[in-house]
Amino acid sequence: MNDLEERLRAALDARAMTFEAGPTAWIEVQRRVRRGRWVWPVVLAALPVALVALLVPFLLNGGQDRQTTMGPPKDPKPVGEALVIDNPTEDRPMRLWYGKNDAGLLALCRDVQYAGSASSSMCGENAGAKAMRNAGWFEGTTQSVPLRETILDYGGARQEVATVTAVTAKGARFTGTLHQPSGAPMKIWTVAYPSTDQVTSYEFADAGGRVLSQRLRGITMLPESAQGKPAGAAVKLGDLSVRPYDTPDRNLIWTLEGREVGLHLVRVDNLTLDDLGGKPMAVQLRVNSGHWFGIARRGTAKVELVRKDGKALTAAVKPDPWKVGVSLFAGERAVTGDLYLEGFTLVGYDEAGRQLWRDDHPADKPAWDPHPPIGEVVTIGEAKVWFSKVTLADGRTWDGLCRSTPGTKTTCDAFEPVGPGDARRLLDLGKSAIGVAGSEATQVEAVKSGARGTMYAPAGAPLKIWAVPYPGGSEQFVLSDARGDTVASVGGDAPDACTVSPPVGPAAALEGGASITHQNGCMIIWGAGGRFAVEPHRIEDATYSHGQNVLAGWTVKKTAKVELVYPDGARLTATLRSDPWGLGFTLFSARTTKDNLDVHVVGYDQAGKEIWRR
Repeated sequence: MNDLEERLRAALDARAMTFEAGPTAWIEVQRRVRRGRWVWPVVLAALPVALVALLVPFLLNGGQDRQTTMGPPKDPKPVGEALVIDNPTEDRPMRLWYGKNDAGLLALCRDVQYAGSASSSMCGENAGAKAMRNAGWFEGTTQSVPLRETILDYGGARQEVATVTAVTAKGARFTGTLHQPSGAPMKIWTVAYPSTDQVTSYEFADAGGRVLSQRLRGITMLPESAQGKPAGAAVKLGDLSVRPYDTPDRNLIWTLEGREVGLHLVRVDNLTLDDLGGKPMAVQLRVNSGHWFGIARRGTAKVELVRKDGKALTAAVKPDPWKVGVSLFAGERAVTGDLYLEGFTLVGYDEAGRQLWRDDHPADKPAWDPHPPIGEVVTIGEAKVWFSKVTLADGRTWDGLCRSTPGTKTTCDAFEPVGPGDARRLLDLGKSAIGVAGSEATQVEAVKSGARGTMYAPAGAPLKIWAVPYPGGSEQFVLSDARGDTVASVGGDAPDACTVSPPVGPAAALEGGASITHQNGCMIIWGAGGRFAVEPHRIEDATYSHGQNVLAGWTVKKTAKVELVYPDGARLTATLRSDPWGLGFTLFSARTTKDNLDVHVVGYDQAGKEIWRR
């Protein structure tokens, strides 16, 4: 049984036990629903395996209080382009798109790929009717059981909506991103926020800041540990902790720094591992936040995870600490990349070193291409390279060059428009400099090293691709036409990932027309004149930069107030907001027309004490 099915089964069993028998049962259920708890009907726990499998996507990623149908409309026809975004729950791309069924009804649809499981497509109900009632609406979420570090909520909005803001139960606010896919009749919004925050409502405002409508989120999930009673002491394995709970079946719940990251159902009536169909299993693996852990059949004393390249990672093992018939294991080293997309094998051994079981996980086959090629895909060394479209933080779509190498996640570099006699340099590809060029270029050469490169003209592609062997350092690359005349020259140091990669999560809008995006370990500050600062996001206290009539920056400290202090004694208070990416930063900005050359930027705590000065 795959990870998704096990998560569903454990969640169903736990929630099924929240329904009491008796004449007041339905009243109690209604009372729970009214106070915001997410409750799944007990009848689902007894459904046939085949039917439960159909319900998996609905239950785990978007059951929305009667707002979603059980599947896409009949033969939905896309209206406009699909929005491709990262799903932080599955660490896979997902698509959001508008479609019409054969009755002409418009719906907001989503395609989700699950790690280690099948993909699913779903469409909401009549989007046109929702837009008539409200300026924006909540459609779904990637919230899962158990929670991942980041949650992504999404929905639709009318054209006049300029901002969407998530409001938490404690009053914190997260600004989302509005996307306008080409040809789509309405906007699509997304908001990413830490799973430790409980978003309760959404506000939709116009360009002037006027709130057009407010909508309750309508979904609340209690921690799994709150569904039952502890049934034993917690056990530590490295950074992870695991503890049994009675629900009344036995749930083993894993936590990382207090956050629940995994659960397993161990049936106390037979002390065996089995899947939804009752088939015995040797091991159940969980992967969350870079950690790999799980339970294995009785007698397992050693567990190895063998990656596609043959390298083996070893787990710490505790044999059956609560006498429930399973051994616990947790990887001694964190994992990077997508294990399920790469493929791997788990192997279990007894105390004598004899192999007890082997569990092979072939590489997942993506259900659809998250970055559909525009034109032919070319091979450069071990890499596959192709043109596609990249969505930026502000919802705009740029041309992009994507690359994929064995065992790595596909990445796409966005670049500014390229004319017939123009060229761009992108991130290096292995030991080669690589870039794109217009139609006039037919050859490329490195000036200092004299290395000659290769020009690729993929059939059906909008541009050419050039690649030159590159030893490193500063270099100039000259692109020429068929006569040998210079068409374009690009060079200097290799660009960093911050300048060409799409942002992670939404852009943070600040006072004075500034905004900040977060990507590839960097923070990029934007203003009226475009990008005016690129800084590493790991700083000791605070940093800032000057734009056109604006100063903007961020701090990692608990800052309650930021002031600009000028040499003449004038003071200006900046506007603060929390970052929308869950990094724990405080962002600040201020409109200013004064000479900022000698300004001091000072941060204060809640008591008004100065805690940093730049």
